[in-house]
Amino acid sequence: MSILVTGGTGALGYHILSSLVGTTHDLYSFSDEQPQPWQKVDGVEYLNGDLLNFKHMQDVIQFVQPTHIYHLASQSSVGLSYKKPYETLNINLLGTQNLLEAVRQNCPKAKVMLLSSSEIYGRTDHQLTYLHKETDAPNPLTPYATSKACMELLGNQFKNAYGLHVVFARPFHFTGPHHSRRFVIPSITYQLVKIKYYGTEPTIYSGSLDISRDVIDVRDVARGMIQLLNQSEPGEAYNLCCGKSYTFRELTEMLVDIAGVSVDFRFDPGYERSNDIPLLIGNPEKAMSMGWKPMISIEDCLTDLFNEMVLRRRTELKLGMGQDLRL
Repeated sequence: MSILVTGGTGALGYHILSSLVGTTHDLYSFSDEQPQPWQKVDGVEYLNGDLLNFKHMQDVIQFVQPTHIYHLASQSSVGLSYKKPYETLNINLLGTQNLLEAVRQNCPKAKVMLLSSSEIYGRTDHQLTYLHKETDAPNPLTPYATSKACMELLGNQFKNAYGLHVVFARPFHFTGPHHSRRFVIPSITYQLVKIKYYGTEPTIYSGSLDISRDVIDVRDVARGMIQLLNQSEPGEAYNLCCGKSYTFRELTEMLVDIAGVSVDFRFDPGYERSNDIPLLIGNPEKAMSMGWKPMISIEDCLTDLFNEMVLRRRTELKLGMGQDLRL
């Protein structure tokens, strides 16, 4: 048996692969880049290629012959999707088309989990109190959310027309060790690491810190995806969340306490998004009915993120990566 994780160099891919090391499966990662040292998991074979090149996907699927696939590769930044809507739709929709078609032709019995997003829910009339359920109709507000809603339709097409075993994960906001600095909480964490250890100006630059999100640890998301792919019927979608919200200000204040520094806050319009959803919370009951639940506290999540970010920065400097990499 073999497992393929597309986008395996990201934080979620790292933790899925880490969780599967030591099993009887052969493990493969497919992405458009070689892993950095902090992204690499021993025991995994790393393959590179272009998700938008069908020949590349055919070759990978034929080589791996996966029994399980976690399709994480995507343009995953909501902010960047405004600047690059065509690229976002291409990668998230047409890239998924290439993967599913390659699976249909070469290993149609494989179980496939597609990574969707809570962003597909958009706004509701009762957004201050409502916990989104999987039965809610998509109401996307951003190019990123639209690409993920379309991806779910595409996955269901392959399930209905060709009998593929396709399942959907809809994580709400997650963070934790190995998370990319392109995202708000790791970006703030990295700024705190530089303030504490490298003498930079004690000022945090960010967008609005007053939006609220249902937040869980990336390792809980990884565990949930593994469990649900093995247990779920084709076509099912699952929220991965905790049903509780935190403002980014609350999360930032926790990180400041973890770092043990004093800082000022500055608003940076470069981080601002005009169409941000003020609050987004999910109902986790469906995933919990399958035996999953989040296990890692938000305090432990942020502490582990901060400590891993310290090690990541030291590794960068040791390797001569002095510039501020957006990783």
